[in-house]
Amino acid sequence: ELTKQELFQLVDDFEADVKKGQHLQNGWGNSNYGFSKLALIAMTKVWAREEAKHGIAVNCCCPGYCDTDMTSHRGPRSPKDGAKNAVIPATMESPPTGEFFADYQVSTW
Repeated sequence: ELTKQELFQLVDDFEADVKKGQHLQNGWGNSNYGFSKLALIAMTKVWAREEAKHGIAVNCCCPGYCDTDMTSHRGPRSPKDGAKNAVIPATMESPPTGEFFADYQVSTW
């Protein structure tokens, strides 16, 4: 099981390789944004394991491609609809933990 320290090291390694221009030859992808989302999902799973003993569910979500300033208003989804991806797990009677919500449901990845 991945630990926080191992994840932090992977993030540091990716950053160092990007700075040196060696990330592709070292097997990393070419998307800083994508890597940051992957790291967030991985950290969610670590936190979920840690907080389970306290009865706390930890999940993350993607609002989708929303019509916001960040997307230069190109996203087809309204911010209100995008926010539903956070509201759904937060208001569930017995939410899962360590999951990634997208398109109004637990996403498999």
